[in-house]
Amino acid sequence: MQAVHTAATAPAPRFALRSSELPIGVVAEQLGLTLRAIRHYEEMGLIACGRGPKNVRTLGQSARARLAAIADLKALGLPISEIADLLGPDGACPDRLKARLRAQLEALDARRSAIAGYLSGL
Repeated sequence: MQAVHTAATAPAPRFALRSSELPIGVVAEQLGLTLRAIRHYEEMGLIACGRGPKNVRTLGQSARARLAAIADLKALGLPISEIADLLGPDGACPDRLKARLRAQLEALDARRSAIAGYLSGL
């Protein structure tokens, strides 16, 4: 006679995701990143991924927050090598990062003024 498992008696899965962890695919979709980019950031040591069922990479809340900061800084035009140098280990914005963003903003303002001047001459 076969044992029948009901929801109440079914064995727990061997690898259960903690409620705060999400699979890499879900995180990639939420942040608009590719799986390859996330794996690259992990290889660079910028984020730490856990492992879930079938060895799928998972990201906890702090890794997702750090990854979101990385994605934001990339969208602002900073190269990943510079982000790696500027981003603190806890994902906070250190003074060097603030100074770099201020410098980038000044450069963009100067470029905007130059474009506006050129347009006015057309």
